[in-house]
Amino acid sequence: MFKAAIFDMDGVIIDSEPIYYKICSEFLNGLNVNMTKDEYYTYVGKPAEEMWKSLKKKYNLKESIEELVKINRENYINYLKTSTEEKLIDGVMELMKSLYENNIKLALASSTSLKNIYTVLDKFNLTKFFQVIVSGDDIKEGKTSPQIFLYTAEKLKAAPCECIVIEDSCLGINSAKKAGMKCIAIDNVNSGKQDRSSADLIIKSFSDIDYFKLCSICK
Repeated sequence: MFKAAIFDMDGVIIDSEPIYYKICSEFLNGLNVNMTKDEYYTYVGKPAEEMWKSLKKKYNLKESIEELVKINRENYINYLKTSTEEKLIDGVMELMKSLYENNIKLALASSTSLKNIYTVLDKFNLTKFFQVIVSGDDIKEGKTSPQIFLYTAEKLKAAPCECIVIEDSCLGINSAKKAGMKCIAIDNVNSGKQDRSSADLIIKSFSDIDYFKLCSICK
């Protein structure tokens, strides 16, 4: 029985990956590092700490991982607060409203920081939809571990089999499946080349699904 929908944020609710890449690459250029888009997209879905740990080692960066994470997060938040480029994925608001009105519990589970999450939710007035919000700050293991989704389900007081996860990245999809949950994958081209084949359903647009479609998937 379908009781809860768990949304990832980046690439699912907002089309943020191109902005993340722009900010991250500009920061790295200042450190004399040229990171390609293909390299950046290998980190999509991973916690920021994991990405910067890898980049620090690969490019012998002198800054600490904590400094790199902090500076990049501050750059992104400052950009988000003033930019008009960031936008919601088409149809996601309508889907959230429909699920909310049909008494489906909604949660947001993202590897990004809580500050990043609330900056986005406040900007687009989305906080009211979510009963539970889980960030990378709340967990020890990143995706592809199932921890983030199992922890979210526990807070929702829902069994994994009653939850549907909506993701865009290979790491997130695998995490959801390991948690014993159904997973809808949105084929967001701005999330890079992602293997979404393990998802229960791959969609091109949120217009491809609705409350009744999700109920039929999570029987």
